[in-house]
Amino acid sequence: MIAAIASMNFVVDPFGMYRLVALDSFNGYKPAVDHRVRLVKAYDVRRLRPQGIILGTSRSHLGLRPSHDGWDPGARPVYNLAFDGATTKEMYRYLLHAHAVRRLRQVVLGLDTYHATLAPATARPDFDAELLASPGVLALPSLIRADLKVLTSLDTLHASLATVRSQSDPEPQWFAPDGQRLGEVFFRRAGEHFEQLGPRGYFDEIDRLEVGFKREGQLAANARVLGRAVQQTTASSETSLDYIRRIVAFCRAQGVDLRIFIAPEHAHQLEITAAIGEWASLENAKRALVQLLAEDAARHPGAPPIPLWDFSGYSSVTTEALPESGSHAEMEFYWDSSHFKDVVGDLVLDRLFGLSHPRREVPPDFGVRLTPATLEPTLARLRTDQFAYRRSHPEDVEWIRSLVNGIAPHRGDPGVVAFRRPR
Repeated sequence: MIAAIASMNFVVDPFGMYRLVALDSFNGYKPAVDHRVRLVKAYDVRRLRPQGIILGTSRSHLGLRPSHDGWDPGARPVYNLAFDGATTKEMYRYLLHAHAVRRLRQVVLGLDTYHATLAPATARPDFDAELLASPGVLALPSLIRADLKVLTSLDTLHASLATVRSQSDPEPQWFAPDGQRLGEVFFRRAGEHFEQLGPRGYFDEIDRLEVGFKREGQLAANARVLGRAVQQTTASSETSLDYIRRIVAFCRAQGVDLRIFIAPEHAHQLEITAAIGEWASLENAKRALVQLLAEDAARHPGAPPIPLWDFSGYSSVTTEALPESGSHAEMEFYWDSSHFKDVVGDLVLDRLFGLSHPRREVPPDFGVRLTPATLEPTLARLRTDQFAYRRSHPEDVEWIRSLVNGIAPHRGDPGVVAFRRPR
């Protein structure tokens, strides 16, 4: 019975683990791939053996093209190894996995500011370390066991049966062969809120969700602080920032060309951060990243420093105006306040790779390289830019604050000090 299940799952291959059997009328369309991205990407790396990878969250998953012409030719093929909600611990393990499969030449690491904190390092429930190889370890027996676990699973069998049944009514698949999520396909699927609500309505919906996510993050952080007051953190505990340090140290030791950036979220995200009282955390995260890389540079005085680019400020890109309420006009740069389009991703990669493209000029205010010398002036300018944004976009600011506080805040409230809920 188990052998029959494994054989069925191997042939149908609902997650695209092997892709040895590919018949359009049998298993060509794989709907389960969209829901098991961490698993699929672990096997894609084993199958495609990339020498360049992208690490990050859904922002990088959606917005960065492995086909961008700035990549080192020696790093090809390039694979987008980012995925939704990726933690730094998961990024580190997938980095080791990719390097164990084939020595990496180039890595682009996309971070959000919440990654560079002292929060405990975590992994999501669908993260499975058994699927991942490690450099210098005889991992074949472990990987075989992991394959067998997936192939003999009843969940995989259900996915196989659903795959076969779905061949007569396939949907466009947003999961590209190079690992990127294709926004032009993903957001235009039948039943997707982007299509139902229109770009402006969808943008507003994501603003609401982001406020909820950040509130939940605050509650979780407060609970951790209380827990530490009762029970001392053990010496073996590692933080989210520690795993960024691990990524940096590994790439340095292995001679991998690592380039790091802070993602270009829309200005609404910055206003949400300020409105919930987390502005200091945002600034301190940037300070922590700069310090981490400065320490690495001091340990390797003869090598080029690892670059850190910050695209998260108020710029001509990130302050793009929203369509009018009820309009179905699309934004040029953003799908929603959290996710940028790959036209923005191309500008990010142009900056990271020092590429000048004749048909797309990177705006001069988009992206600043953070170093010990530029950090504090950049943070000061960010505060000034925020004041200017609030003066020029009062309705946007009121919208964000009303979501956070449940009341319409005063239009004249200046500066970057967080607007707090009345006690």
